[in-house]
Amino acid sequence: EKGDKEGDLSVKLEDLKSLNLDDPKEDETIDSDPIVESDIFANRQEFLNYCTKNNTQFDELRRAKHTTMMVLFQLHNPSAARYMPQCGSCYNEINHGIMHKCTNCADYCLCQMCYQPVITGLWAQRDPRFSHDSTHRFKKIDIENQEKQLAERKKMMQAHLRLMEHSVKCPGAPNCVIGSANSIKNCTKMKQMLSHYTTCPQRLNKTCEKCTKLNFIVDLHAQSCHDKDCAVPFCGLAKEKYEKVRIQQQQMEDRRREAQNEHYRA
Repeated sequence: EKGDKEGDLSVKLEDLKSLNLDDPKEDETIDSDPIVESDIFANRQEFLNYCTKNNTQFDELRRAKHTTMMVLFQLHNPSAARYMPQCGSCYNEINHGIMHKCTNCADYCLCQMCYQPVITGLWAQRDPRFSHDSTHRFKKIDIENQEKQLAERKKMMQAHLRLMEHSVKCPGAPNCVIGSANSIKNCTKMKQMLSHYTTCPQRLNKTCEKCTKLNFIVDLHAQSCHDKDCAVPFCGLAKEKYEKVRIQQQQMEDRRREAQNEHYRA
């Protein structure tokens, strides 16, 4: 049995020797699955922030499985809430009903069950950790309705993105090939907004409402654009901005890795 194993190993080594590694062939692999993009993986820091806020980690197999499951859920459900708010009193996640968010504090929320006892000071009589500043004001947020609004907003932004990408290449009415009369009207309106966007002096100051909206759409387009001669206004500047961020993240990662290697060498 041992001889058979050695024979199998020698065959594998001979196969490796016959390979010409100096003449790499072009990868002919075709991935039929669609590319799934997510802001979570925009850079290392974004993914680290996601793991930190959701208390996920990979130090154990059980935790790694749980973290992977959460990441896959976010990839396949991009409209789902990325960070579940936590009640500042009972410390439970607020995933349904009404959430009361403090408008004075950076990150303090209360669930529907804890809101009245906390703001009236009823629970503070038993334990001071349940107390909160009585001068602070709270805003009611419907969790289910908030998710629907975020999904509708993302759908609307994607529609505006497709319209902008069409408008920069479209010759305009009456030669627009987009379809219905209403769609041609939207194409003409987008062309007018793009013309204003390229000449508006308040674009850089972010004081123009139209330019602020288009800035967001152009940034959204630049994140997935690979065309060197893109016709979208200021797409090149947006890509340069993201490239600088990527380089900064890479330099931070290199410094972190170098410091870690120095620590292990010491």
